[in-house]
Amino acid sequence: MRHADLLPPAETAARPPAAPSTRPLRAALAGMPILKGIGKDTLTLLAGAAERVEFERGAPVFERGSSPSGLYFVVSGGVKLVALGPDSRTRVVELFEPGGMFGEIGVFTGAAYRTWTEAIDTSTLIHVRRKQVLAAVDADHRLATRMLVAVTARTQRLIDSISANGTIAADVRVAAYLLELADRAESADGPLVLPASKGTIASLLNLSQESLSRVFRRMKDAGLLMVAGRRIRIHDRQRLAELMDRDGCAAAAL
Repeated sequence: MRHADLLPPAETAARPPAAPSTRPLRAALAGMPILKGIGKDTLTLLAGAAERVEFERGAPVFERGSSPSGLYFVVSGGVKLVALGPDSRTRVVELFEPGGMFGEIGVFTGAAYRTWTEAIDTSTLIHVRRKQVLAAVDADHRLATRMLVAVTARTQRLIDSISANGTIAADVRVAAYLLELADRAESADGPLVLPASKGTIASLLNLSQESLSRVFRRMKDAGLLMVAGRRIRIHDRQRLAELMDRDGCAAAAL
């Protein structure tokens, strides 16, 4: 006779269903750059409040004016952060690729979002509820320091973007962006793949799509690179880097 058969019917029915394992979520979180090497207790706390969420291309992750629900980590695909400018035009402020994290400003301030996010491709994210993120940061000083560094670095990038995009020539902006992609690429010799559409990349660089296309055409004619859809192969990295001189003057180099 099985042990369960010895229990009264009411007691057998009262047993709660087994909780789903958090092991896959914990493993995925452990692979995120900001969480690598973080203690097991912290990962367990975060994974216990996490869920895997899927978004189709163009779907909103969170809306402008909504209340922050938690922190997001990108497993696959990508997400763009969009803001409304003073001229009522939308602009892509940042792109979050696999391994990226976003939503921390809302987590720490509790204020409604002043920006919004959209999936740029079919994307898989891990969402960790705000309450548990705050509890993990409070308990783990190492995680708190990493979060502070991440927020500070993002703030500095946005400041640099605002100051640069208003004064630096389009060619320099594009060259800087391509060289940054090249530095992060797994293969130094392989082609680069833009993480989003050219329209999204243009908005990120504060350019029109037509302006970005003209820059690519000039660089192609100058023998610096080849462009095929979202795939770009840099032919002359040295000359591309020379566009980023201290005067920010690109026109004379092409």
